[in-house]
Amino acid sequence: MRLDSRWSEVDVSVEADRITGGGLRVPRRSLLLGGLGVVVASTALAQETASRPVRLGQVSLSFYAVTGAVVAEVLRRLGHSVKVRVGPHEKMFPMLAAGEIDLMAAAWLPEGHAQYWSQYGDAATQVATLYGDARFFWAVPSYVPADEVASIADLAKPSVASRMTRNIQGIGAGAAISRLSEQVLDLYQLRASGYSFRPGSQSDWISAYKQAVAERRWVIFPTWAPQYLNEGQLLRPLADPKRTLGGANNAVLVAPTEKFNDLPARTRLVLSRIEIGIDGVTAMDRMVNAEGLTPEDSARLWLGLNDQKVNSWFEA
Repeated sequence: MRLDSRWSEVDVSVEADRITGGGLRVPRRSLLLGGLGVVVASTALAQETASRPVRLGQVSLSFYAVTGAVVAEVLRRLGHSVKVRVGPHEKMFPMLAAGEIDLMAAAWLPEGHAQYWSQYGDAATQVATLYGDARFFWAVPSYVPADEVASIADLAKPSVASRMTRNIQGIGAGAAISRLSEQVLDLYQLRASGYSFRPGSQSDWISAYKQAVAERRWVIFPTWAPQYLNEGQLLRPLADPKRTLGGANNAVLVAPTEKFNDLPARTRLVLSRIEIGIDGVTAMDRMVNAEGLTPEDSARLWLGLNDQKVNSWFEA
C-alpha cells in the first residue's frame, strides 16, 4: 500500500460507519476472525460523545497508519468522531506544537525523534506507550554472507563495495532514518567508497528492495522495527559499532497538553492504557502491505483478535 506523503485529512468516523454498516464489504476472513464482534463491542463501549471531532495526526507511512487506526477506533468506541491528518514528519511535529492536532501517533522517544521533540515537544504530553523496542538499523538480505558483511564498517571493504548496490534507497528526507543514514555515510566514511543515499517514498523504498532481491543483488536496506519485511528472517541487521542509528525507543502517543486536558476524563484514561506491542504493529503492517487490507480493517481485525487486552483498556 502506498500512503501519499502529501498532507491530507480523512473523516474516519464517516468511513468507519460506512465500512461496518454494510456499504463496503469487509474481507470475509476478517469477519470470521472477530470483525463482527468488534462492531458489536464498539456500540456497547461508546459511552461518551464529543462536541467536535478529535484531530489525530500521523506520519504518512503504513506502520504509523495502522497504529493510528487503532487509536482512532478506540476514540470511536468512546463516542468521538475522528479526523485523521496525515503528512511527513517535518509537517506533523509543527502541527503538534501549534495545537492543530489533538493527538499524534506516534513520537519515537527518547532518541528516534529527539530532534523534533526538542523543537516541538515543550507544550506536549506523553499519553501512552503504544509499543516499545522501536529502532532503526541498516540491513542486508539474508543471502548476503555474514562472514563478509556483518557490520556497517564492512561496507567500506573493497571486496564488499564492488558487489554492493551503492545507491541506497530511503524514504522521505525528513524521516529520522533518512537523516541518520546520511550521518552513517559520513561517520563510516562510506562516501569515499562510492555510497550515496537517495530519499524517496515508501513505495520507492520497498520496490528498490524487492527488485534487488529478485535479482539476488547485494543491497543495503535502511529500515526500522516495526516493519513487515522484518518477518520471516529475510533481512539481516548489520552491527553499528559507532551506534550512529541509536538504540531502542518507545513509540508514544502524544498530545498538546492543553488539547489533551480538554478531552473527557474517561477518554484520557482509556487512551493512557493503549498498548499494542511491536508484534501487533508488525502484524498489522503485513496485513496492509502483503495482504491488501486497509489500515482501518487491519486495526479492527487485530482488535478483534485481542479483545481481552482491548477490553481492559475500557475497564472502569
